[in-house]
Amino acid sequence: MRPHRRSQHGMAVVAALVVVMVATVLVTGLLQRQATDVRALGNEMARAQARLLMTAGVDWARLILRSDGLRTAVTTRQGQMWATPIEDTRVALDGDRTAVLSGRIEDEQGKFNLRNLAQNGAVRDDDITALRRLLPLLDLPEGLAAFVAARIAAAQRDPGTASQDDEPARSARLPAAPMPTRLDDLGHMEVLGPAAIAALRPHVTLLPERTDVNVNTATPEVLAALTGLPLPAMRGVAAQRDAGQTFNDAAGFWLRIESIGVTSAKPNVVVNSNWFLVKGAVTLERAVVGTEALLQRGAAPSPEIVWIRELP
Repeated sequence: MRPHRRSQHGMAVVAALVVVMVATVLVTGLLQRQATDVRALGNEMARAQARLLMTAGVDWARLILRSDGLRTAVTTRQGQMWATPIEDTRVALDGDRTAVLSGRIEDEQGKFNLRNLAQNGAVRDDDITALRRLLPLLDLPEGLAAFVAARIAAAQRDPGTASQDDEPARSARLPAAPMPTRLDDLGHMEVLGPAAIAALRPHVTLLPERTDVNVNTATPEVLAALTGLPLPAMRGVAAQRDAGQTFNDAAGFWLRIESIGVTSAKPNVVVNSNWFLVKGAVTLERAVVGTEALLQRGAAPSPEIVWIRELP
């Protein structure tokens, strides 16, 4: 074979190899993209199924609250069925697929309701006093109470109205945002960061209407804020309560409190609840869906969903 023909043959082989390599890279990339698309589709389908399971979980919570309400309408307390959490419960699906469900119900009336801080755009002195007592017990500055009260009051005022008082808690004018519906909605305030919100969450709520605290489920910190008595004393009261000495009415609560010490005021309290927060999560394959929902147990046959949201 002549030299130039051998050279041409060698170049043809190299060219063929290059074409094969390019084709291989292109096909590999295409297969990878297809695999990614298939995986993304599978993840989205799993998330859709997880959402359906989470919706079913909220409906189950509504059924539990309805059943508990029919059996124990007089009092709402720890130890009832609604207070039993679900931990990593496995749910069999089609084929060999399994989802894992966890969730719990929290009594929101066992918490201090920030909506109580103002009425018709005016700050309520008794309620802001209770919040001022509560904040230091949570290692938070007492001064936060004025800013939160101002935010709630401002959102209640009609456009164009303003407070005539110079106190910080009364001086907010027009609302910068709509009425907050959840505690997290206050996180945009400069004085409230994630750490403060996390500290408040077990003891504070934000409900659509004014509510009285359920002393059968309130934390010792909330009881101390309501009564003005020392936290250690309220821890003792809460321990006795959770051991079985629950309160059948408000009078029974104040009778026990008066046996400990004298309080400066007697705010309205209750022994049952109508507001509950459902928190849950479903894990299905690579999808994890968390949800929380606010439920109101009232005159309707079944508790109503006030709002529901998917957690980030």
